[in-house]
Amino acid sequence: MDINLVSYDASYKQRVFDFTDRCFAELGKKFEPSGRHYFYEDIENSFEAFYCLIDGEKVIGTVALKKIDAYTVELKALYLDKAYRGQHLGSRLIRAAIDEAKARGFKSMVLDSMSQYKEALRLYEKCGFKNTERFNDNAYADVFMRLEL
Repeated sequence: MDINLVSYDASYKQRVFDFTDRCFAELGKKFEPSGRHYFYEDIENSFEAFYCLIDGEKVIGTVALKKIDAYTVELKALYLDKAYRGQHLGSRLIRAAIDEAKARGFKSMVLDSMSQYKEALRLYEKCGFKNTERFNDNAYADVFMRLEL
């Protein structure tokens, strides 16, 4: 197994789209890059950073950072292929995002999620995130968490 974490570039676009589409389908959601998920059409300019976890040529995970303000960044696009779970790769993705946020001078990281995603919420808590107040108007989210960096 040759798994590498790489910074996104345009050569990964179709693989990221295919991967995200599969992840969303598993969650019973629809990936809509020309609609609700428009920011995937311009990953380079929509995020502070976007990483892909690659096994060979296959995208098996993603994580991104989106700037909220000068001090706060949001954890976004954290997805991991089901076949690779249980190998600490989710933690690896979050640690990479935290390290990048610190390197860019952010003081706080927030995320939103849904209470039904129990596995993800346990991972966030394990990484030090704590419940916080709502910070956005995402109608789908009912869990909001923060990590002081």
